[in-house]
Amino acid sequence: MSTDHRAKAEELLAVAAKEHVRPGGDPTRALTAAQVYATLTRNEEHAATTADLRDVITLLRRREYATREAVSQHVAKALASREKDRWRAGLDLTKALDEADCNIDNLVDARLSDDGWDPRSAYKAPASAVPADPWAAKPDITAEIPEPVRRVLVDYLAAALLSKGDAQGVGQTITFALKHAGANLASDIEKRISELTLGADPSEPPF
Repeated sequence: MSTDHRAKAEELLAVAAKEHVRPGGDPTRALTAAQVYATLTRNEEHAATTADLRDVITLLRRREYATREAVSQHVAKALASREKDRWRAGLDLTKALDEADCNIDNLVDARLSDDGWDPRSAYKAPASAVPADPWAAKPDITAEIPEPVRRVLVDYLAAALLSKGDAQGVGQTITFALKHAGANLASDIEKRISELTLGADPSEPPF
């Protein structure tokens, strides 16, 4: 059966008070015993407070670990998604956590590695966030050029290519620039050059 040290201390203090007012009374023994029980009471309260704090700290650490794990997985998935907006959100979150002294880079890198990623490449901008590859094939927009505009371009470029000197070089430069941009007029220009030098093809209908 446990002893209520606080109640015992209060009881002994009452005894000491009676001894103090009683003629010839000696409250010393009761006061000493009361002090002992009071000390035990403080120790118990301190131990209880320490135990409570230890439980709170353990709970907070468990919650922090779970939070860091969840956030790091979210960031790793965002960086690996290669979707521009999602990737940017993940990167911004890691920077915000760094500023808050809550760095989770090691957890993010570990998750990326587990998923087969090179962590260094995941932090690099996705393809949609970087300039287009200058050597990538351009879409063919030749058919999108209005017919009147195409005829003007073809006539002038054919004439330039048939000329000599600087005009020929300019014609070549413009022709190749249009082709690089996806507007390939080479066949039309060749046909126009044949017409200018040999005349119209008699096998084609006159319309």
